[in-house]
Amino acid sequence: MELKNELFERRKNKRVEFKNEAKFRIIGEITTEAISYEYEKAETKNISVGGVCLILRHKITEGNVIRVEIPIGEKGLIKAFCEVQWCKESSTNGHYEAGLSFIALKEDDAELLNNYVKNNQERAI
Repeated sequence: MELKNELFERRKNKRVEFKNEAKFRIIGEITTEAISYEYEKAETKNISVGGVCLILRHKITEGNVIRVEIPIGEKGLIKAFCEVQWCKESSTNGHYEAGLSFIALKEDDAELLNNYVKNNQERAI
């Protein structure tokens, strides 16, 4: 469990449980420079002002840049560019979990996200 402890220590922001449908697309693979124009569905697991954890059907490569669209609140939609920090196979369902850090987020989206996390601290993990 040393790796898990290292992850907790490296995190700068509190995460809150956040289960919602999201969309993502890979902007560029680090090894092939491939561009994906089609959005794929994913599910969010948790979110913070610094990033989001997605549950995916397939593995994505650490270091890739992806575009995400995440509905938040009743009318909000966060659109952001993220970097894949890690991706591992889930032990429960054969899907993958990926930890993403936000690298480009509009000011309005950052404020929406910050308010959501602040208002949901009781679900902090």
